[in-house]
Amino acid sequence: MQAGGVVAVCAGLALLLPPLTGPLAWVSAAGVGLVTLRIGARQGVVIMAGAGVALALLGMLLSGSPLLGVVFALVLWLPVWASALALNRTGSLAWALGGVGLLGALFVSGVHLWVGNPAEAWRAALEISLKPALEQFAALPEPAHMARLLDEMAQAMTALLAISLMLSISVSLFVARWWQGLLYNAGGFQREFHALRFARVFALPVVLLLVVAMLTQGELRQWLLEVLAVLVVVYMVQGLAFVHRIVAQRNAHTAWLAALYGLLVLMLPQMVVLLALAGLLYSAGLVGNGSNDRPTPV
Repeated sequence: MQAGGVVAVCAGLALLLPPLTGPLAWVSAAGVGLVTLRIGARQGVVIMAGAGVALALLGMLLSGSPLLGVVFALVLWLPVWASALALNRTGSLAWALGGVGLLGALFVSGVHLWVGNPAEAWRAALEISLKPALEQFAALPEPAHMARLLDEMAQAMTALLAISLMLSISVSLFVARWWQGLLYNAGGFQREFHALRFARVFALPVVLLLVVAMLTQGELRQWLLEVLAVLVVVYMVQGLAFVHRIVAQRNAHTAWLAALYGLLVLMLPQMVVLLALAGLLYSAGLVGNGSNDRPTPV
């Protein structure tokens, strides 16, 4: 009952307080993840169902439609529940995170298969929504620049949406595992995160995908590049875990981590690529000490 209340209240506040939507949604989904990790899949479903009913009632009050609860459950709670279940069954944070990456790749592929050319659909949507907003604030650029801006945004929207969904699921899963460690095994999540390492064999498809994308053109190339962007983000998390591990092993000051996250904010594209490259090299055994020891289960 306590967990269900936290899940429902945080989800409701996420809908009512747009500036805090992200953090509150993560906490809400983390509640589902914690129950699933500690008690089991069935209780996780019970929590989602109960909180979903509460959100449906809130949706009826706000908009006259009960779809809010259903959308929340399908978009964030259900993937976190599935990821927590995978983590429970495998005992491996790497497998759970790999499943999140697979979900992102399937999302991108599904959009391309369903829509055909997502960039055209996104451009039409941005033309309707973004242009009037810019006109309202008197910030509308020159027509040629505006057209180029819309084209670039439309090309990136599918991948950005998939990455946003993946990061939300990953953060919620990590928070749930961290809570589990705090409650039942102090320091367990830290050890598990430091030991995060994808199998060496998974690095090969990433390299092959990059090669194939460079050799193709048109819509197929865009599709492959968007899937590659999803995988890059997965390896970025691997790179973060690797850096955290190095800092802990050398007893370095936490200012190094603060500087890393500061650079990640200031130089996001470049740092994502650098961290993903570090994560890829670490998984391939080209950097690091080569240890594949699994952590003590949380």
